[in-house]
Amino acid sequence: MSVPFAGASTCIGILDGRLLLMRLTTLLFAMSSMLAILAPAHAGNEGAGIFKEVIYDLNEDLYFPGSPQILADLGIGPARLIEIQWEDVVLETFDNVGVPNWGNEAWFGIAAVTGKGNPLAVLLQPFPDAFEGGTFGPTSGTLDVSLLELFSSSTGEIQFLVASGWDDGSGMPSGVFHSGQLILRYEPLIPAPASLAIFGCLALGGRRRRRG
Repeated sequence: MSVPFAGASTCIGILDGRLLLMRLTTLLFAMSSMLAILAPAHAGNEGAGIFKEVIYDLNEDLYFPGSPQILADLGIGPARLIEIQWEDVVLETFDNVGVPNWGNEAWFGIAAVTGKGNPLAVLLQPFPDAFEGGTFGPTSGTLDVSLLELFSSSTGEIQFLVASGWDDGSGMPSGVFHSGQLILRYEPLIPAPASLAIFGCLALGGRRRRRG
């Protein structure tokens, strides 16, 4: 399935011993450990085309290599995801071993659930052309995810994620998102009466981590 966005191309190659994700604007992969409850919360009628949004303020958020790190669990209720936006994002990469992390190796995105109940992450590069280290931005953009048919979890939550595409072996952070906003637009869904009580019970048992 194609993902609608403008000006993106995909090229994977090897340079200086590292795997380059060159202009790979979107990365989709299974995240079986990200969401404890896999059933999507989308039973019932749609919210009549009414869109809402949830915002995460980037504020000196470090990111590391390896599995994507969770910035925040945010409760939005049962919903279908429409669009990811990022505004005025400023990034600084670190040089931990004498070879700097590059700007195009920084990723952010969301973890959600497919219509079949499988967890899925959507990650993107805010600086796809930055083949060097340093400070980058601000940059803004949007990614339409409406055709992917992604939903909040059965507890009505989504997760904002960050990650690095290269491991310098130092065990140190790859860089920091100094500032900016990650914005998720979504369409609230109305649970069917039979599933409403079940959703409420699951929500009581769910854990939510909020940004301090």
